[in-house]
Amino acid sequence: MTELAQWQGSNGTVVYRDADALRLAKRLRAHRDHLFTFLDKPDVPFDNNLAERCIRPAVILRKNSYANRSSQGAATQAVLMTVYRTLKLRGLNPTQTLASALRDYLKTGKLPPLPAAPIANG
Repeated sequence: MTELAQWQGSNGTVVYRDADALRLAKRLRAHRDHLFTFLDKPDVPFDNNLAERCIRPAVILRKNSYANRSSQGAATQAVLMTVYRTLKLRGLNPTQTLASALRDYLKTGKLPPLPAAPIANG
């Protein structure tokens, strides 16, 4: 096992020998104010499972379609998946909403605004 750090440099600071350890230390230092927010705010989850579950459909689609073939294809998929997931999270049918938006665009030459989330009764 290799030693990642020489704990005291000549000026008393930590000196890292490994580039990955140095990069991690810099990142931790830069984000230290936000890393433990979940300890102070109970409504903030300690993990990012929700975000991972939200992007999973796009990842599976990319895998099943043998990946994006270009940077432009990746950017297009990112936009489409963002719109799709936003509509779905708002409780709307993405396919119907997009079809309606395209019909409006063909009639008027302008895309309609993104529909608001439905208001819950209660």
